[in-house]
Amino acid sequence: MIWAKQLIEDNYALERVIGCGDSGIVIAARHARLGLRVALKFLRPDKPRTPEVIKRFVREGQITARIQNAHVTRVLDIGRLPDAEPFLVLEYLQGCDLAALLNGRGPLVSADAVEYVRQACAGVASAHAVGVIHRDLKPSNLFLTMAPNGTPLVKILDFGIAEQNSSSGEPTVNPTELGSAPVVAPEQLRAEGRADVKSDVWALGATLFTLLTGRPPFARSYASETYLAILSGRIPDLTALRPDIERPLAAVVERCLAADPEQRFASAAELATALNPFAKQSPPASSRRPIRARTHREPPAKTGASSHC
Repeated sequence: MIWAKQLIEDNYALERVIGCGDSGIVIAARHARLGLRVALKFLRPDKPRTPEVIKRFVREGQITARIQNAHVTRVLDIGRLPDAEPFLVLEYLQGCDLAALLNGRGPLVSADAVEYVRQACAGVASAHAVGVIHRDLKPSNLFLTMAPNGTPLVKILDFGIAEQNSSSGEPTVNPTELGSAPVVAPEQLRAEGRADVKSDVWALGATLFTLLTGRPPFARSYASETYLAILSGRIPDLTALRPDIERPLAAVVERCLAADPEQRFASAAELATALNPFAKQSPPASSRRPIRARTHREPPAKTGASSHC
């Protein structure tokens, strides 16, 4: 790629690829004059550049920039390549996503998993406060880094298929565009395909189940089988997979995963409150070991890069 060998807009010196997802590629860079390290997100060069794809990419940056919360990755700017194609300037993060942490260490200590999801709830609640539904919350979209005081800090990544209500009340994306199979709430699979606050609550519960067991609650060999399992409403017994998990914590997860949205927690903030008794106040044990430097990344493509804490 020619642009990868030059300065972007005479502002950013590109360094290396740090992540590649289904639609985007993320590259570490430094501001040529300020020396500030950032992450630049581009559309993948092998993907089509339709007007809708470009519009959605720009919208991702605009939506994310509206959410002012320490648990959401900051968008610093939207730039343009010489051919006018947009790219996003993101804060540079060191650490790894929770999928990489899970792959490297196996199921997490319950208090650690609870703390990470509780932090994610704070970011999700801020998104909901400005009318944004993430629609694709999962371990690979939660990034574990360190706060300035040295404590673990979880940040939400990738608002690429987020839904935001316009002034007319209509969503700004196609509501039938699904997220990842294991974390799609039942209502997103039904004919209307709509997602709301409680759809993200469902995904947070699925994420917590995954962190505790090492597997998504409804995962099957094929996406179609996974969708049928989700729609069945039969929630796997968390304590059968993890006998050490307290029954009250399992009940919280089960409430998140209820097929009927009315039976779930009403908000991410309410879920966070329910999780408070199960989180330790000190830094999570699995994060006391120093996190080796890695960076902001999208979920890896099937042949893409990976990172480990």
